[in-house]
Amino acid sequence: MIQPELHSIERLLSDFAFCADDGDANGLARLFTEDGVLSIGSHQSVGRTAIAADCQARFAIPNRKTRHVWSNLRVTALTSDTASTTALQLTFETLGPDTPTSLRVNDVIDELRRNANGVWRFAHRQIRKELALSL
Repeated sequence: MIQPELHSIERLLSDFAFCADDGDANGLARLFTEDGVLSIGSHQSVGRTAIAADCQARFAIPNRKTRHVWSNLRVTALTSDTASTTALQLTFETLGPDTPTSLRVNDVIDELRRNANGVWRFAHRQIRKELALSL
């Protein structure tokens, strides 16, 4: 794989984590194709408008704070305009100073598509919780 491609894909995953932690629902939705799909467990949001609305609902929970960390990126298929990847994502979440912090270990499975400007976007992001801990 050409190094600039890997860097661009890594940046997309990091931008997702940054937008999620910053509470930027519209920025997070723009990381998807127009008809992109975000699957979290059994819940699915289809299209940027639905993705932004779903994220905004989570971001509106008072005192909620998250931090997302990803690793173990594997690019399993790459063409000139599509890619398939898997990664591990740790999600730390608290609902306020008097509540325990939860840690979720998620498998993330992504189908990526390059847009007309040559920028990678999520066509489908599936987040599957594999482990959950209370800290």
